[in-house]
Amino acid sequence: MNKVIQQTKQAFLFSLAFYILSLILLLFKVGFAPILLSIAMLVSLIWVVLVLREIMLSTSINNTERMMIALFVIVLNIVGGIVYFSFLRNSIIEKPVIKKK
Repeated sequence: MNKVIQQTKQAFLFSLAFYILSLILLLFKVGFAPILLSIAMLVSLIWVVLVLREIMLSTSINNTERMMIALFVIVLNIVGGIVYFSFLRNSIIEKPVIKKK
């Protein structure tokens, strides 16, 4: 599971880097910028699927929170990803503490 957690963040960072690079290249009207933007969208799709997997397998949030976070990440893609990885992810992937009696 830990390997998938690292891959999710790596996919997000690659997507973010490709988006930034492709937008810069679009500003300079470089010919292969649309291809790079397409690659960024594909990588973005990968990390969104991995984030949805993390959200759906989480035992530390209820169904309403699960649905709201999933919609947030899908609709706001890169901005949602920044918020998710900065503020929400630790509470979602953390294991609930089981109290022994």
